[in-house]
Amino acid sequence: MARSSIRPGPAVLAAALIALAAKIFILDAAVVDGRSMLPLLKPGGVVLVLRCAYGLRWPFGGGYLLRWGTPRPGDVIAAVNPMDGKTVVKRAAAVGPVQLRFDEGRLVGPDLDLGLHGEAAERWSRGLYLRRGQVFLLGENLPESIDSRVYGPVTVDTVRGKVLLPPRWAKR
Repeated sequence: MARSSIRPGPAVLAAALIALAAKIFILDAAVVDGRSMLPLLKPGGVVLVLRCAYGLRWPFGGGYLLRWGTPRPGDVIAAVNPMDGKTVVKRAAAVGPVQLRFDEGRLVGPDLDLGLHGEAAERWSRGLYLRRGQVFLLGENLPESIDSRVYGPVTVDTVRGKVLLPPRWAKR
């Protein structure tokens, strides 16, 4: 009987290294924390994040080794919340460079028309200029979302990747 030339030790090690590289550079998971993305995403749901959607991320901290794109308005992304350092899942509502103006209680820009009230209206009453590399994030469920209306825009370097949403037919 012929013996197999593949030894299980090196094969298992190779598989583990490939899986680790895939998690670091290609695909990761994030948990939807809270109700801010309802009805699109359920609280506690796990989503897949394409880490290489905008570039090859540096594995030991923020930033990119090589960047080939930036989020587009409408992309659902995973990013670092600047208030607590946790990963949040939000929609990129506006991406710099762009001027957002405050007009009759609304923050308005090329891809954005958002009614603001209370502290948020006061904070953004002079409008906002998003520089290149800045992203204004919003949750889908605005009354329950803590997003860029509270903590301001985030930088592209804090974006962990693009959330891979299931196709519409799979949500039935």
